[in-house]
Amino acid sequence: MKFSKIYICCIATLVGLASCLSENPYAANSNNNGNLRLEVEIVQPEATTRAASDIDTRTFPVTIVDNSGKVVKEYSAQSEVPTLVPMEVGKYTVSAHQPGELLQKMDHPYYKGSKDIEILKGVTSDVDVLCKMANSCITINYSDDFFEAFDSWTVTVNDGSETALSFSSQDGVKSQSVYWLFKDNASLLTVNFSGTTKDGNKISATNFLAKSQATEKYDDGNECFTGGDAVTINVSPVESTEGYLESINITASVVFTETNENIDVDVWEGTPGETPGGNEGGDNTGGDDNPSTDDAITLTLPAPISYAIMGADDVDQSLGDTYLAAAKGLKSIKVSIESTSDDMISSLSDLYEQYGVDFITGAEIVGNQDVVLLFEELDQPLSVPAVGDKDYTFPIGNFFSLLQVLVGEHTFHLTVTDMDGVQKSGDVIITITMP
Repeated sequence: MKFSKIYICCIATLVGLASCLSENPYAANSNNNGNLRLEVEIVQPEATTRAASDIDTRTFPVTIVDNSGKVVKEYSAQSEVPTLVPMEVGKYTVSAHQPGELLQKMDHPYYKGSKDIEILKGVTSDVDVLCKMANSCITINYSDDFFEAFDSWTVTVNDGSETALSFSSQDGVKSQSVYWLFKDNASLLTVNFSGTTKDGNKISATNFLAKSQATEKYDDGNECFTGGDAVTINVSPVESTEGYLESINITASVVFTETNENIDVDVWEGTPGETPGGNEGGDNTGGDDNPSTDDAITLTLPAPISYAIMGADDVDQSLGDTYLAAAKGLKSIKVSIESTSDDMISSLSDLYEQYGVDFITGAEIVGNQDVVLLFEELDQPLSVPAVGDKDYTFPIGNFFSLLQVLVGEHTFHLTVTDMDGVQKSGDVIITITMP
């Protein structure tokens, strides 16, 4: 009995001591330290299709960096973070994110967040890191009569970044959702359509939608698409008065993170390949920050183009037309091609050896008859401008048949120089996907 009383007394003493240490573990020493107690939570927009209960924040990696950006603590999962983390006095940033890398295109939402904190001597700081959705859900819906009318099609959604989001008939569904990471300051989306009806008619269309054109305003007044916004694009066919299909109609709505209300967004039409310069919706280009006409050079770039392997015959070649003009006359047009496909690089090397046209380091187009000969051999004839010509349309669509078996992302870098030496550059991206 005496032993039992002593044991209970010791346990009570230890519990009391532990309690004191939890409140102020460094009060009894002079170390310049404090404690951090961490929680990680997610803030989920109602627009997402994945329930918050499916996401386990205990698996989120956690990183703590100091003011200089040096990593001072790192854990592969929140579950590995101690209940109390000893920290030196100072200011830090605590970050947490969903396991894995945030990619531009994903099949699920991705959550991340961070919080700035200050650790005080002898104090336990409670930190709650709120992780918000970094990417956005983009959904495309095809009407029943659209599905009945078209044999094949490609729809690309471009926010002005180097890569466009592509949907096509190869997906084989009437509705599809993809999680997309919008570029910074993405205020305008360009929707390009290219399709072939079951009667063999080819139809192309370009439409634009901007967050600023929402029929109702949103709470924070931000005119750029951000993580957590959900965009729905609806596609349907348009018949002429004679009863044949002449175009397509696009409507759109957005569920903004701030409101969680489904709000219609006005959509306006353009011409295929158009880049909307001074439109109030904003600027959207294939690569150049400002490709509209200036005092010296005009460089009008097509939006990024995407189609499935062996699908070049279903894509309108004019979608690749790149218009170049110089008020003082064209002196040089250099075109180089960068590709994620090793086979493409090998093919370009072969073209250089056989025809002397080097698209790897940069091929001159102005006055280059080797380029004319090359494309004649490819059964894709073109002409080239002479030095001093005022304008020229470079038909990147002539490459479609060459690229159609080369899966990957192919970037065409164009640099235009006028007779005064003024230069302007831009990129056009063609992506070939597997079915």
